[in-house]
Amino acid sequence: MTVRPHDITDLLLAPTLIDLDDVLEQLGELNPGELAFEIILATNQEPLDAGERAAMLLESLRVRLDLHRWDLALTDRGLSVEHGGRAVVLGLPSNVRDYLAG
Repeated sequence: MTVRPHDITDLLLAPTLIDLDDVLEQLGELNPGELAFEIILATNQEPLDAGERAAMLLESLRVRLDLHRWDLALTDRGLSVEHGGRAVVLGLPSNVRDYLAG
């Protein structure tokens, strides 16, 4: 059965995912030092541990993009983009996974 959009936020899923994928691709091209610097620059905070690295990565994505009320979370599979009980997961570049692992 085809699921139809319920509101404007649902209609903005595709552009939101494209923007997120573009940013993840850009981050994926950075070396570890550049990646850490980009996240610090975007959030104006330096993470102290793995939990803070995850929170700062999510915050750096939120401040870079208009997410149109879609929420971000990290899962075992990657970056989850969620709204109204729906979720899509984007894969993370290997350097971003390494950054999160510490």
